[in-house]
Order: sequence, then structure tokens, then C-alpha cells
Amino acid sequence: MEQYCDVVIIGAGASGLLCGGLLAEAGISVTLLEKNARAGKKLSATGNGRCNFTNLHMDTDCYYGDAVWLRELLAEYPPERIIRQFHKLGVYHREREGYVYPYTNQAVTVVEALQDYCRRGGVRVVTDCKAVSVRPAGDRYYVRTSQGELGCRYLVLAAGGIAAAELGGSGSGYKLARSLGHRVHKTYPALTGLQCGGDWWNRVAGTRVQGRFSLRTDGRDLAGECGEIQIVRDGVSGIPVFQLCRVAAEALSAGGMVEGVIDFVPAMERTELRSWIGAHGIAGLVPKKWIPVLEGLSGSWRQLKEFTFPILGTFGMERAQVTMGGIPTEETNVETMESKMARNVYLTGELLDVDGRCGGYNLHFAWSCAMAAAEAICQREKGEGKNASDNAV
Repeated sequence: MEQYCDVVIIGAGASGLLCGGLLAEAGISVTLLEKNARAGKKLSATGNGRCNFTNLHMDTDCYYGDAVWLRELLAEYPPERIIRQFHKLGVYHREREGYVYPYTNQAVTVVEALQDYCRRGGVRVVTDCKAVSVRPAGDRYYVRTSQGELGCRYLVLAAGGIAAAELGGSGSGYKLARSLGHRVHKTYPALTGLQCGGDWWNRVAGTRVQGRFSLRTDGRDLAGECGEIQIVRDGVSGIPVFQLCRVAAEALSAGGMVEGVIDFVPAMERTELRSWIGAHGIAGLVPKKWIPVLEGLSGSWRQLKEFTFPILGTFGMERAQVTMGGIPTEETNVETMESKMARNVYLTGELLDVDGRCGGYNLHFAWSCAMAAAEAICQREKGEGKNASDNAV
């Protein structure tokens, strides 16, 4: 391995690849370290392989995190700017109800475009390379890896979170950040399903319910989401559940008793539902497998509006798409992503204590962080008023 370069980026995921390409385009030497056998592994699987890479409906309400900090970042990097950047890389887009996808509807299009961007700029991508430790020395940093030690002036931590170990999630970036003086907020699984109590799940597994899923603790409603609820052998999944997973995880961690509630027919009020059932029964309202389950319970019309069950836990980090928690955003400069603990160190993406809803929000956050970090390094390195990303878009 070469002994020195301008910038070392740890993690060749979404933010690492984009940041590397932007820096290289500006003539800065970059080495990108990736512990997996190939770059962009998790990105390839995003959105069930379709890669919903941003969303036109962008607001701080779409994220969990410091809203003031996020508002400034999102104002600087709106969806239109992200789309322009990817157009420049040859990724045309399609949009459906605000959700933005590559026109090909394939995540591989985005991954290969980013890889080509890095290749054209001369980014050195080193795979199967684990970053073990970081050592500051004067105005340089030395990164000890499984393939030797590498020195640099600027360090970008883009290592991702703990979620989805099969795709590379390990939490190694938190260890490196701690060694540089950062704190790490407690982490939980986000955007995953929920394990539920009850003996009926095996009987109804494989069904899909167009309804409303909500959470309740101590008789108090926490939150609810409408959409397609997927029933699996150990509980519930699907986008409405994903959106509320982190709410359940926090409540369970606090020691609360958490219940899930399914409303099978949210479009009907109770009076209308009772009338319908009296005339037609429940067969036209629920998937066939659910009929004996619901009819075996007292007050089937009530069960259709409030089918209640205990939440035992989440599906865990292994099946989570995103990590909740991480490095506090207050320890970074929102304009530059630079660490407030270590000069010339930049933090991006899932490492930070920000997680978004389903719908392209987590990738949008990753791109925004990458662009902010690249711009800041270019300004500091070259002393220019213009930055890499302004030139890019």
C-alpha cells in the first residue's frame, strides 16, 4: 500500500464513494478503504435493489435527529441538487409520488456510476482492507489497516453503522471516532420489523394487510402509519412497521410495555364497519388466512379496528436497514462535516446520530454529508472560493 495521500476515506459506501469522486475531480489524491470484497455492497441492495436515492418531499420531519442542525444541511443540499449531481454522473432519474429512483430502476446503475466516477478521477480503492486504528501525528493522521499503515492530511470517516452485518455493518467507525475524542449515543436497529407475541402468526404468515399499524404503551398511543403491513412468522414487517420500529425500540429500552395495533379497515368508521359485517361478514375485508383467527376472538368487528398484540422486540441489527443512534451531530460542523474534536477529520452518513424514514431519506443524508465534506476539504486544500460540488452541479 502507498504510504501517503492527501485524503483517506474509510468506507466505500454511498457517502464514501461520492466524497472520493468529488475530491478526485478537484485534483486531490484519495485512497478509499473498504473492509468488504467490493465497494458499494450495501448500496447495491438498497430499496430492494432499486435504490430510492432521494425524495422530493424533503423536510426535517422526515428524520430523527437535531432538527436545527438538519434544517441547515437540507437547505444547502435539496433533492434537486442531488439529482443534478447524479445526472452529471450519467444517472437519469424517474420519480413516483416524490420518490426518486434511477431511471433503470436498478441500484447497480448508481453503484457503477459512483465507481466509474472514482476510477476516472484516480481514486485508489483498496478492498478487503479493515481500518484498525487512527493515530494523529502533527498535521497528519496515520491509519493502521489489515494491509499496512497509510498517512494522510485529511481523514473522512464514512464507515457506516452496525445495521445489516451481511452487507458490511460492523460499527468499526464508532471505535475510530471514539479514539479521536467523540462520544457515541446508544445504537438501536431502525427500519426493520417487530417481533410480536401471540400464537397466530404462523397461521397468517405470508399475508399482506392494507391497513394502519400503530404503537401503544401504558394505554397511550405513540404513533401510527398507514400502508401495507406484511405478516411474517415472528411478527410484522413492511414500511408502516419500519417507520415506527425506532419508536418501539426506544420505548422497550426504557422498560415500557409496548403493544402493536392493526386497524384492518382504517377507511371505515366503527358504525359503518359493524353495519358492513352484519350484512356481509368479514370475508371481503381481510386475507383468507385471517378469517378463522379473527372469528375465533370475541367481537370480530372490534378486532378489525383494534387487533392488539404485545411487541417483544425488533428483528435486530442483522435485519435492520439503518442504525439509530451514533455520533452526536453537535460534535460536527454542519457546514463542513468536520469534527469539532479533531481538525481535518470529517464524519459522514450513518455514523452520525441521524436516521431517516423509508423513502430515500437516509441516502439523501449520506450524499449531503459527502458533498459538504468534499467541499470543505477542497476549500481548505486549495484556498478557493468555489468548491468541488459547485463545479460538479
